Amino acid sequence: MKTWIMAVFFTILFITPHAQAHPHVFITPKATLITNDHFVSQINVEWEFDAMSSSLFLESAGSNTAEIWNLVFPETQLLANGEQTTRTGYYTYVEIDGRVMNDLIPADFTADFVDGNLRCRFTLKLNQTVGNTLKLGFSDPTTYNDFDIQRENFQILAQSGATPVLEKQSENYIDKISLSW
Repeated sequence: MKTWIMAVFFTILFITPHAQAHPHVFITPKATLITNDHFVSQINVEWEFDAMSSSLFLESAGSNTAEIWNLVFPETQLLANGEQTTRTGYYTYVEIDGRVMNDLIPADFTADFVDGNLRCRFTLKLNQTVGNTLKLGFSDPTTYNDFDIQRENFQILAQSGATPVLEKQSENYIDKISLSW
């Protein structure tokens, strides 16, 4: 009997495919990129959270922006494989001409509830010249959050000079918005 139980256990453990993690928070990001010809000064970001997550944030933190900040951007993150790492980039991926911009820190964070949904706003100050391409995306390596990238939610405020073209691309199963001049 013990042999049979051990055989079933090892069959389940090694042969049965492991379940994929399912996101718990769904976020629709919006962004306005401020450009002056090939210079990108900042990206104004807005995240709208799904109704279920919004109600949990409201229950946990009320409308206290500081508490919501700590819930949205914790100091450490738990990776899908169980390891922990410090937060870098705050779910935001920015690549300029093939160079990844690491350690982006949101500024001017605000949070409020509109029609029951949590909306967080923050600014990413880039102050970078772009030769040809800037890629912007949002992803969470923990698979806790899922970002619904919709092309129409990304805008360019061109103060002068050439206005870049926005396109939606998928790279490594992550949707990104690409600006090209």
